[in-house]
Amino acid sequence: VLALITPIGAWGDTESAVTYLKSKASNPWATMALVAAGESVSVDYLKATTGDTALAYEAPILAIAAAGRDPRTFPNMNLVEKLKSFHVNNQIGDASLVNDDIFGLLALIAAGESTSSPSVQDAKTFVMDQQKENGSWSYGTSGSEDTNTTAAAVMALIAAGVSKNNQVIQNAFTYLRSAQNDDGGFPYDPE
Repeated sequence: VLALITPIGAWGDTESAVTYLKSKASNPWATMALVAAGESVSVDYLKATTGDTALAYEAPILAIAAAGRDPRTFPNMNLVEKLKSFHVNNQIGDASLVNDDIFGLLALIAAGESTSSPSVQDAKTFVMDQQKENGSWSYGTSGSEDTNTTAAAVMALIAAGVSKNNQVIQNAFTYLRSAQNDDGGFPYDPE
């Protein structure tokens, strides 16, 4: 999964961003960014990860894996099995959310779960089935589309073995191209 993300340093000097992130409280997303910037980061704060939703486990699994640790053995519990316990009714987590399936795919694959695993296969199918007509995704099954969720869905599906030439991925690229600003950036909601 991390190989899909271009290292932050490829865009220029990262010193200010690293300094900023280090000045903030530790969180999984900052940990992943710091690791991508080449920093050595402690993930000890994630040993006490708990929660009652799939989303509560997904970012910690991604951060632990990014730091080179195994989320099955590093914390006090097997976080991968905990996440997989939310695999019900052929999807991960809340059936009204899509983002927990997207980040579930990324987390499971980052932790070394096989792409043929039932949890991965079901989440992949669920995410693909939730694509909107214009090629986008929303965080929820009834929400409006956004570029962030769409980009994350593309990363998750490719990590789960969907070819970048698959029509689902190509439709997402078309949506993202149409949403891109003239300056190269992307609005969260193109509307």
